[in-house]
Order: sequence, then structure tokens, then C-alpha cells
Amino acid sequence: WEAHQIPKVKVSKLDRSKLNKEQSPYMPQIPDIAKCPEHLLPLKQWEDVFLEEFSALRANLSCLEGSSAMHSGNLQSLHSSKLPGNNVGVVNRDVLLFNNMSIGKADQPSNLTAKDEDSTVPMENPGLKTSTDQTSSSCLTPPMLSAILGMDSVSRVSMLLKRIRLLEPENTITRIECMWLFALCAAVDAPLDADTCAALRSLLRKCACIRAGKAELDDEVVMLNILATISGRYFGQSEN
Repeated sequence: WEAHQIPKVKVSKLDRSKLNKEQSPYMPQIPDIAKCPEHLLPLKQWEDVFLEEFSALRANLSCLEGSSAMHSGNLQSLHSSKLPGNNVGVVNRDVLLFNNMSIGKADQPSNLTAKDEDSTVPMENPGLKTSTDQTSSSCLTPPMLSAILGMDSVSRVSMLLKRIRLLEPENTITRIECMWLFALCAAVDAPLDADTCAALRSLLRKCACIRAGKAELDDEVVMLNILATISGRYFGQSEN
């Protein structure tokens, strides 16, 4: 008789407020992509042309990586090698400054001139260290084609993630840092893993945040638009 008086289901009363305090949030609070004045945003036509050139650059780098020069270990020959459609074998000069920063310049103007590029960007840097442990020491050193191709795929991803993390606390982006990010994005293998995708989303938000504080178009805005277009549209991390 006593057994029949006991309910089949017993519900205990829990203090759920205490449990909620002990649990960490399931999803972090991720800031939205900052808005900026319309006149600082790149035009759709400029983005399309730039992405076409960037895709061709990645294909060219892939071909160079599989060339006989790389298999034989003769990296010195890459200092004088030419990418199809470019003038020099240095990633930071012929790709970032000479070609991509001038793509669609009527739509995305830049104050850089060929004379300025030649006078500010070194052509050779034999002392460059390619180890990912030298990220901070190479902050003032432009990326060389031989150095980028000399890295394995793991080192490129590691270097890219480190440089994105170094940029996160900053309020500006330097020309050299933009060159490194561009060169590493051009050489990183696809498809990307989850950590790399998250880092590129962080790069997109950071570029948008810095750009939102700008009022006039300048060289830094051009660099930010380039990196935002790569991370947002090429690697598919944009919210749109």
C-alpha cells in the first residue's frame, strides 16, 4: 500500500540561477563589423577586378612552388624569377604595391607613385628569417618571394595567425604589416581550417574597425580595403 502512494516521478527543485552563474556563455559576444563612410568603401567593380588578379596570383605562386627550382632547393633563383604579368620576383613590391594597389585606381585612388614605391621598398633582403618564431623580429622586413615559398604550409598558417593576433590590439596598420598579411594570404593553402577562418574573420573586423575611424581616403584605407576584400570576399568571411 505504501509503494502505491509514492509518485512514479519525483521532481527535485533546483536553484537554476546558481547553475547559470557557474556556466560559461555558450557563444562569445562577437562585435559587429564596424560601419564606415560610404566614400571609403571599395566599389564592387574594383573588388571584382582585384579578386580576379588575386586569384591569378595564388595560381602563379602555386605553380612556382611546384617548379623544379623548389624541388631542387635552389631558392636563390627565385630572387630573380618573374611572376606572370609582374615585373619583379618580390611579393611586396610587384604584387601588393605595383599591381594590386593600382587595380581600378579610378575607383579606389591611391597616393602611391612608382617613384615612391622604388624609393621605399627594398629590392633585396638576404638576412630575412623565415621561421615562424621570428614573427616579431621581421616586423620591419618586407616579405620576399623566396621566403614565402620557402615556408611549408604549416609555417605559413602559423605565421598568418601570429600576425593577425599582433594586429588585434593596434589602432593602425603599417605598410610592412599589410605586405606580410597580403603575401601570406596569397600563399596559404586552401581549404582553410576553422582556426584560420576565425582569424580571417577577426582580421576583417579589425580592418573595418580601423577604417571606421577614418574620415578621408588615404594609403592606409587602401591597404585596409585590400585586406578586407581578401578576408571578406575571397575567403568568404563576410556577413553578406
